[in-house]
Amino acid sequence: MRMAVQHEELVVDVVPAAGDRNLLTQETVAMTVLAQDPTIVDDGGPIRAPIPVPAGRLERGPCGERFRVVSPAGAPLPVVLHAGDPWRYVDRWSPSAQPDATALPDDPDFRAQNVYAVAAHTLALFEQQLGRPVPWHSGLPQLDLVPQAAAGKANAFYSRERNCVLFGWLPVLPSRPSLYTALSYDVIAHEVSHAILDGLRPRFTQPSLPDQLAFHEALADLVALLSVFTVPGVALRLLAPKNGRILLPPDAEGRARTLMASPLARLGEQVGAAGGGGGPDDVPALRWSGVLDIGPAWRTDPQFDEPHRRAEVLVAAFLQTLVTMWAGRLEPLRIDPDGVDADRVGEEGVKSAEHLLGMLLRALDYLPPVDLTFPDVLDAVLTADRRLAPDDAHGYRTALEQTFARFGITPPPHRIVDSDGVAAPTEEAAADARPAGTEAAVAPDPDAGTETRLRYEHLNLAALRTSPDEVFSFVWNNAALLSIDVRYPTRVERVLSSTRVGPDGLVVTEILADYTQVLRTTAGALPPGIAAPAGAAADEQVELWGGGVLVFDQFGRYRLHQRQPLLDIERQTDRLAYLARSGIRGVQGVLGATDGPGEAERFARLHEVG
Repeated sequence: MRMAVQHEELVVDVVPAAGDRNLLTQETVAMTVLAQDPTIVDDGGPIRAPIPVPAGRLERGPCGERFRVVSPAGAPLPVVLHAGDPWRYVDRWSPSAQPDATALPDDPDFRAQNVYAVAAHTLALFEQQLGRPVPWHSGLPQLDLVPQAAAGKANAFYSRERNCVLFGWLPVLPSRPSLYTALSYDVIAHEVSHAILDGLRPRFTQPSLPDQLAFHEALADLVALLSVFTVPGVALRLLAPKNGRILLPPDAEGRARTLMASPLARLGEQVGAAGGGGGPDDVPALRWSGVLDIGPAWRTDPQFDEPHRRAEVLVAAFLQTLVTMWAGRLEPLRIDPDGVDADRVGEEGVKSAEHLLGMLLRALDYLPPVDLTFPDVLDAVLTADRRLAPDDAHGYRTALEQTFARFGITPPPHRIVDSDGVAAPTEEAAADARPAGTEAAVAPDPDAGTETRLRYEHLNLAALRTSPDEVFSFVWNNAALLSIDVRYPTRVERVLSSTRVGPDGLVVTEILADYTQVLRTTAGALPPGIAAPAGAAADEQVELWGGGVLVFDQFGRYRLHQRQPLLDIERQTDRLAYLARSGIRGVQGVLGATDGPGEAERFARLHEVG
């Protein structure tokens, strides 16, 4: 089944001339890809577009410094993207070099370029917003991409064990054409986002509350959907203008509904059709989260314990914010009987989506390292955006907060705190707003001290930028003021630096340090207020986790603290109950332990089609 998008022909060939493709003299190079699934076509066939890819020496495969395109056996493919000089890229599939786009899906060399280019472009989006290189979980510099993995499966998935993303395919049948998931921009961006998040937040696949694994899926969906707007000309083409105009209702709500119904809001059209997934009016799509009913009923619906289903809540909140802001930005435009100027509609959509994607990606460093919840996501997005964009001229933060509230998601009791009270409330203000009794009442540490100001004595500020031991020294010396009880095993897991640039040019350099805490006890000896799951024996072993993120400025001065308290009564009670109900335990049967289930089982939960 093919979806024909009717619009006037728009061909934008911005691929540089051959003499301009010297990879030594430019930061990026434009590579031709399919901007949507092959089922989204115009008169010339599948929609293709050039996307910027970080420039670097290209070996056959293609292989660059961050990705290798390989066979199922792990050997680089014999695909060459140059004419003898690995520093000079040749695009054989631009509209000028290959006018017939219908031939691209069946070309294995093009599939290799397509998967490489989209993967590299997606990684670059993350690194641009985070202000630093992103590591792979394996510790290796390159991630493998297998564009033609298992036959007979319309599926793709990231494998931590193999340090690769595998793209399935379906052979041609009388009822449908062949299907290669390596041709889907959505699917590639989605699965590479899983790999990126696994490198950034490896504990997000460990046993926890259902929000945590759902966030893995939601982030991948949102990157796939919002990054389409970064592809030159694609937003305009998918809106299907006629004679340069787009028909939109006169009211903001009507405009938002029309924009949500465009192909931009659907994920994986061809894969969805193969898997039987459909959206409203039975239009094939892998998921169509944007039209999810608003309200908090999902919290008590057992269907939303499944990661894909639960992820739709977060995706819907972001997409409904997007179309609300997009429709609002169109308010000043004149609506004539023949519609609105298509270029302006597309331009405002690109601006809205790029800013919203940046808000989401910049927030990743402010998320707790363990036990993530949707309220934590909202808190991190709002705080990270205030750090880089103090002025919210278009009301993005307000719109996002209001949309989340309609889904019953509000900032958590333990909000990110700011020593200056600029990007987030101060510790004092947050404590005053927090309900009493949120943490288990245990006897305070008698040796924590009574300091009223932070101590920087005995610290090596140069080492603070890179050394977990130096950050732990800061935590140890300021445990009382930071509300971190160091009587529980505490570990600083990573320290890194970033330099980010906000939408208005504001540059912020930060040092970020993640720490975790753990308590292993028995169900009968849990801290006061934390309830054991129903039916748990008093001597059954359980494990509680907590942690947080400390943020310092470029001078080593403490600025922000995201704290996920180890003794949070509601979170720990809910976590243990959910894990017990789901039958999730560690390899030794410990409830709440982070050593189970295995990697294959964790990611398998995210890779079912539909």
